[in-house]
Amino acid sequence: MLSVKQRVFKTHAALSLETLVPPHNFYRQVQSKLDLDFVRELVAERYSPLGRPSIDPVVFFKLHLIMFFEGIRSERQLVEMVNLRLDHRWYLGYDLDEVVPDHSSLTKSRDRYGVTVFQAFFEHILTLCVETGLVWGKELYVDGTMLEANADYERQVPRLPQSAQEHVQALFTSDDNPTLHQQLLNKYSGIPPATPKKGYQRQSDEQVSLTDPSATTVGHQRLGYRLHYGVDGGKARIVLHCLVTPASVQDNTPMLDLVWWAWFRWQLPLKVVVGDTRYGTIDNIVALERNGIRAFFPLHSEAARQGSRKHHFPADAFYYDPQMDCYICPQGQQLTYARTDAKQQRHFYKAPAKVCRACPLHSQCSPTQRGRQVSHSIFKAILDLVQTYAESPAYQKAMRKRAVWIEPRFADLKLWHHGRRCRLRGLLKVNIEALMKATGQNIQQLLKTKTPGKLLSPAQTVTLIPYSYLKFFASLI
Repeated sequence: MLSVKQRVFKTHAALSLETLVPPHNFYRQVQSKLDLDFVRELVAERYSPLGRPSIDPVVFFKLHLIMFFEGIRSERQLVEMVNLRLDHRWYLGYDLDEVVPDHSSLTKSRDRYGVTVFQAFFEHILTLCVETGLVWGKELYVDGTMLEANADYERQVPRLPQSAQEHVQALFTSDDNPTLHQQLLNKYSGIPPATPKKGYQRQSDEQVSLTDPSATTVGHQRLGYRLHYGVDGGKARIVLHCLVTPASVQDNTPMLDLVWWAWFRWQLPLKVVVGDTRYGTIDNIVALERNGIRAFFPLHSEAARQGSRKHHFPADAFYYDPQMDCYICPQGQQLTYARTDAKQQRHFYKAPAKVCRACPLHSQCSPTQRGRQVSHSIFKAILDLVQTYAESPAYQKAMRKRAVWIEPRFADLKLWHHGRRCRLRGLLKVNIEALMKATGQNIQQLLKTKTPGKLLSPAQTVTLIPYSYLKFFASLI
């Protein structure tokens, strides 16, 4: 017989969330393994003893963890889901008849706390990871990825209108001190003077977004940021530092500051820093090597650094004799020391013009009638040492390991936690968003250690995917 279910609801006085939520629910594990009471101390000074009671800071951070674990992008959607999910209410401590916080209250609390509180929250979770033994500390893998800003590319305007440029120029133009004129324009307008500057000019120097002034141009007609990660070389792959900069800031620029911070903040027994070619600048390599840390970075050849002309002998064709402090050309002639350029930090070696003009290979070596010149960095000894690392098994293992260590962290972030496009706007708020997601990734590993064999939430299943799949996901970035 066909039946029809009647929609009749009763009021149950004896129901309790404690009995409705299963004993092996994921959020019961989070509640038992991760105590967040410490956040009240972090934010205590940001509240007045008088006034209306606020949202419990513990509830605020639990809501953001739910947003991370469930892969939710919108705070409105978060509040709607919390209203419906019994385990979410149980985790937050809100009974069936209690009203959950409004999404606007989350925004106000986030602005009240600022990036300092979120950085302290990230560090406290990282401290728990260190105490649990999840941080190895001998290897640090550094990398960066692009994040799309929550801003429209078309809504950009010149940083300073042309009429304002002309007015400033008329006020400060001075033949006696032209550099002051340029400095004032750069300070107040953020762009170079009206006279075009030779060479490459960044678009971010000339235009600014009305929606998100901190975002800069990246790729084809997009605005974005650059996320910098430093991941520990241990099996847990703990994120040791997290920073978001405008997209115009290259990966190698903040690397040393982040490495020093992670090294000294956690007292790591750091031996190796691993990165791609973008990190292999002379400043980065010299700083690491002088502090007893091996720089495992692929290096550009000396010919590429000097920009050798096509159809002429590259710099690598000249042999350097360290005892004689000279170069030997392919014809066996010596290029002796000529000078040192302090600005470029390079030693220059030159052959006599008379010898070069008489050489049968002159047309293949030098395009001018002057003697051929070759140079190398004043840190050549350190660079040569780093170059020898490429042949060692430890270096090759680190390069293979890097592909499945730090890049999958970005793939996890973008594929499962809406990390491809920023949700918030402004540099500080984007850093808050990134810190919460990096903290969530560390909490994942912390929970896996404390609850071995337990199933994780759907948004966490990426941590169980084999490395071969993670490497494929990372290639999509």
